Amino acid sequence: MSGLRERLGRLRGPAAASATPPPPPEAGGEWAQLGAHIATSPGGSFVMRRRVYGADSVHGKYRLSDLADVAPQLSSFHEHDAVVRAEELLFFDTETTGLGVGAGNVPFMVGIGYYEDEQFIVEQLFIRNPAEEQAMLLYLQALLGRFTHIVSYNGRTFDWPILKNRFVLNRLALEDAELLQLDLLYSARSLWRNSLPSCRLSKVEEARLGFERVDDVPGSMAPALYFLYLAEKDPSVLKGVFVHNEHDIVTLAALAIHFGRLLTPANEDSMDEEYCSDVETDEGGFGAEELHQLDLEELYRTGVWLDKMDRIAKAERYFDRLYTRLLDEVPDRPPADREIAAMQLADWYKKRGRYSRAVELWKTAILLKPSSISSQLEPYLELAMYYEHKEKNLELAVFYTEEAWAKLWRRRALQRADRKFSELEDAWEKRLNRLQDKIRKKKSTHAPKETVKQVAVRTKPNKKLERPSYVAESLI
Repeated sequence: MSGLRERLGRLRGPAAASATPPPPPEAGGEWAQLGAHIATSPGGSFVMRRRVYGADSVHGKYRLSDLADVAPQLSSFHEHDAVVRAEELLFFDTETTGLGVGAGNVPFMVGIGYYEDEQFIVEQLFIRNPAEEQAMLLYLQALLGRFTHIVSYNGRTFDWPILKNRFVLNRLALEDAELLQLDLLYSARSLWRNSLPSCRLSKVEEARLGFERVDDVPGSMAPALYFLYLAEKDPSVLKGVFVHNEHDIVTLAALAIHFGRLLTPANEDSMDEEYCSDVETDEGGFGAEELHQLDLEELYRTGVWLDKMDRIAKAERYFDRLYTRLLDEVPDRPPADREIAAMQLADWYKKRGRYSRAVELWKTAILLKPSSISSQLEPYLELAMYYEHKEKNLELAVFYTEEAWAKLWRRRALQRADRKFSELEDAWEKRLNRLQDKIRKKKSTHAPKETVKQVAVRTKPNKKLERPSYVAESLI
């Protein structure tokens, strides 16, 4: 038995035989070239790169210290009553070896950012090999107790589940039950999914935060560069990965400021003189000229998002600005964009019972003449229903129904009708017949008594509307 124990001991190797972690390597110059150093935790050593942004540091158009003023507004992201404080936010992003969330995907770099003594501190934790993972996780474990919120960009469904898996695999406890997730990706998509070509963080920061990266290493290349480092042991190949991750963390802070300003109640809007520069400012510190340059779609989406976040007064200001631009005699956007925005805004006003504005927008949409037949008929339908059910003006309801009917037949004369088109015709014909019947009944109640013969003639079943003949049929 003793010989077997000796053989097993040799197979396990010296690392497995000792539970004491190896002494940390000395802080060498190879990592100093990246501004990093060797850090330690109870589990061993790992690489850390630490960057400190002072109180006057600016990222794009936002000063990082401004988050302290608007952080309480971020409580609208969740249903809890807890007040959000800037120093209790942990900004979080990872660089991983793959795209899945399974056990084989390893976060070789964890980037975190937090506020401390009016400074914004970015720490990037990097493992030179899988054996250093536990040391990195233990450092994070000791740090998490200081924070109440995790701020990320798609971290709720990707980065954070991966990190939790690594804690489980390393048999470490992760107390995150009290941590609230503020994933800014969903709000970015709500605002910009149709107005920006992409909602990737680098695109959002360029288009909306005023920060443009130069020679940026895309996140998709990070796994390949990490594997290259494992093969060559040259830290310089990772320089672009460190810079990319640092920008992601700082951009998260700037984006949180952006959303915080949007959520700030209208009567609390303020802006430093440095940002105003004699330009009229409005919602959330935006200049009037900058707001005018926003797409109609973005104005609408921002208003809807603010309404969802229970910022009704501020949402109204965005909708008022959009309404004014849509009714402007000098169009500032293509007709197709104006038609879509007009119908969207009209629907919002309709749901809130503000029919006077909805009617004006429906009439504006009719004048824009969209190419789609369904888009052409929608404002007519809305106006017909409004005058029939709200105003009880059957004559105007018939007018808009007949206008839609005429459009249908003009379109049919130019193209071959399919089944869907025929169903559309039948629906409008039924509506027109019903409205005309209501008008006749209304007149009959106020008309003098008629003879039996007159009543019989008047109450004959309506004939089906005569349809105009096709040009081709007349030629035949």
